[in-house]
Amino acid sequence: MGNTGLAGRRVLLVEDEFLIALEITDALTQAGADISGPHMTLDDAKRAAGDMVADLAILDIDLKGEEVFPVADILRRRGIPFLFCTGRPDRDTLRTEFPEVPVCVKPCRPSELIDALSRLLPMVA
Repeated sequence: MGNTGLAGRRVLLVEDEFLIALEITDALTQAGADISGPHMTLDDAKRAAGDMVADLAILDIDLKGEEVFPVADILRRRGIPFLFCTGRPDRDTLRTEFPEVPVCVKPCRPSELIDALSRLLPMVA
């Protein structure tokens, strides 16, 4: 993956599709990141977003029919940069509530996701 700057960074991964989560976890691990997750339910993701120490986060929007936006609100309040990774980039909530948040459209290559996550590094406190 090259030098992405993710080495040693703690990344919260919220993804309910096992194979996608596995692929993302592998790519993040190869980039040197420490991963929390995958968190596959809204309740688990909210708990992790509120409790864990994280530098960055990747959020799938649809978690078994529940939207991840409460998790995004928690991360925003905590000042943790995040991006959405979704097959539904047309959701109004993305434009109205989260216009500044990057969106990776599924299916996306892991390298694209890593690049997008790396672009958030200047926002890490």
